Amino acid sequence: MKKVFMVAAVMAVLSGGVHAATLVTVNGEKIDSAVIDAQVQLITQKSNGQIQDSQQLRNGLLERMAGQTVVVQEAKRLKLDQTSAYKDALKQARAAAKEQGADKQPTFKQEFAQYERDLLNQAYAIYVIEQNPVAAAEVQAFYTDFQKKYQGSEEVKLSEIFLSTEADAKAVVADLKKGQKFADVAKAKSLDPRAKQSGGENPNYVNLKDMQQNAPAVYAVISNLKKGQYSQPVNAQNVWGVFKLEDKRAANIPAFETVQANIVNQLRNERVNAATGQLFQKAKIEQ
Repeated sequence: MKKVFMVAAVMAVLSGGVHAATLVTVNGEKIDSAVIDAQVQLITQKSNGQIQDSQQLRNGLLERMAGQTVVVQEAKRLKLDQTSAYKDALKQARAAAKEQGADKQPTFKQEFAQYERDLLNQAYAIYVIEQNPVAAAEVQAFYTDFQKKYQGSEEVKLSEIFLSTEADAKAVVADLKKGQKFADVAKAKSLDPRAKQSGGENPNYVNLKDMQQNAPAVYAVISNLKKGQYSQPVNAQNVWGVFKLEDKRAANIPAFETVQANIVNQLRNERVNAATGQLFQKAKIEQ
């Protein structure tokens, strides 16, 4: 499926400016290059040049459009576009746009079409949640599993220096061995722009169990450090990193009442993601 989007987006670039070509069809509904062109133009303009037209951008927009189209089709099949809540939301949005003069802008048509798609996607999400509500027992079971997973675990706070190459990371370690302060080196050399203000210190604690699961290479160099020590260079998800252990403490397991709402939201999101994923898998998407 990814290959279909990539090939179609390439064809969009090659045919751009000549005529609107059909990139893909989603259950028989066409997505034309003109739609993606308009979205690219809107995004690049609103970002003030920070986001440039690229193949990656077009691939992402096309995949997003195809996914939204599948959901919109299902929402319309369920007649969610005929509900008073949906119609009222559209009416209010149009009225607000008119009052602010936004409806006179050249990009209004494209923006409002996207708003309609977003609104129908939201309507479908609400429908899924209402049809399969989260039970109190599910929430409690989720919290119990959460407790079991993190009971007795530790969490760490790190300072981080990210580099492009292993050679750069080794040079940073050499600077630290000479006695340079970690924060000063981070401000001068880290790829992370936030390091210039923070000195590379990450204010958030990370549970070591999560790190072991999601970033095993980083865990391997962090787990045995003592406070104040720094790691050797490590390849951390396409960049090289040097890490300093600022603090280590027992993990704080929050009370059920403080995370109950978050658990409910997570379980609802899982239901929506599962439902939309099934729609996407069943959809007939062709170049």
